[in-house]
Amino acid sequence: MKTIFRNLGLGVLMAGCAAVNASGTFAQDATQDVCANVEANQALYKKYTDNYAGKIDQVKVAIAAAKEYIGKYEACADPKTNAPLYADQVTYFKGALPEREAFVLKAEKGAGDKALISRIDVAAKAKNVPEVFVSGKEILNREADFSALALDVAITLTTAGFNQAVATPPVDTYNADTINYAKNAIQKIEAGKTSESWGIWSYNLKNEKFQDKKNYALGALNYIIGNITYRQAKDNADKRKEALGYYYKSTQYNSFSKTDPTVYQTISKWYLDEALKIDKARTAAVVAAGNKDTEETLAMFALSKGYADRSIDALARAYKLAKEDKIQTKPYTDGLYTTLKELYAFRYDGKTTGIDEFVATVQSKPLPDPSTTVTPVKEEAPATTTTSETTPANTKPVTPVTKPATTPTKPVSTVTPTKPEPKPAADTTAVTKTKKPAPKKKGTR
Repeated sequence: MKTIFRNLGLGVLMAGCAAVNASGTFAQDATQDVCANVEANQALYKKYTDNYAGKIDQVKVAIAAAKEYIGKYEACADPKTNAPLYADQVTYFKGALPEREAFVLKAEKGAGDKALISRIDVAAKAKNVPEVFVSGKEILNREADFSALALDVAITLTTAGFNQAVATPPVDTYNADTINYAKNAIQKIEAGKTSESWGIWSYNLKNEKFQDKKNYALGALNYIIGNITYRQAKDNADKRKEALGYYYKSTQYNSFSKTDPTVYQTISKWYLDEALKIDKARTAAVVAAGNKDTEETLAMFALSKGYADRSIDALARAYKLAKEDKIQTKPYTDGLYTTLKELYAFRYDGKTTGIDEFVATVQSKPLPDPSTTVTPVKEEAPATTTTSETTPANTKPVTPVTKPATTPTKPVSTVTPTKPEPKPAADTTAVTKTKKPAPKKKGTR
């Protein structure tokens, strides 16, 4: 029995080997037939050369022919010498394929981008902002991050969103996206990317009055971030300070915001709010200490004066710029001056001597950077006051300044705006002016 199975197994093994040899021989013969078919080889080669420099669909045919050629003929060898028969052609195709495939990808991508840009144009003309954002985001998802098109689209989405934010009534749907795209555009520009159009269709940051398009765009983008952030912050002092940083940056470029009085008015208002907040806390601390000043309250008094000085500096710039701008109305300009005088008097014991000289020279020095620490102003300490002396009944409000109704906020404009981008809605909440106490008598504490 064992012998029978042993012989049977040997027979199966021999049959299997014979099958393998037969199959291998057949495959070898088939390969030799393909390699020997010079006519088919040349037809496939010609199929490539007839199409490789054509349109997208033709190039795709050439790519397919090149891949088929490599698959069929790369292993072909001379039966006598075993040398490759078609080495030159195969090497050429392997080198050419990546470039041809890249061409197809770029062409298809370009055609897709062109269609998306056309969609943005149509949507922009129809003021269809949702479609502008949808098509714009699709382009950014397809486009290399630092391409010129990516910059133009980022600017387009920024300006489209900002126009919504300053509309009447405002539409805040795109505020977060608008800020992100503005920051993205700033990053691209600062990294060296430039553009001819600085946006798409009417959603651009160009103004023919400004030759340096890069500086104009950087000023406008920082202004947009500052404007939206400030308005969203409401009573959040930290967020408003963040907004001030962007407003400040916008004034450092040769752009419309550099001479926009409402930018400086907004900065002044923030400093004044902080000064009054410190002064209110100081008054409470004096009362808590038995109506006596302490080292802490004296330090608070000095710091509040430092904030008041910065507020005066910014408001003086706002007034000077408004006075020089023929577009600004007289009621607005006069209102700024009235507020400036009252703030000046609040800071300097009721005196306004030297205010006009200060205004005349204020622009000869740099605007203080809001990110820098405010320097306390250490002067003669205030007298200790009683609670009754600092009650609201004994205070006088500083005159608020509002933009006249005849000069509404304007959206980021089309190709050549006559008046630059929208002004921030000035926060004109009335502020309280605390009476400055009389100086202490010598020897008192």
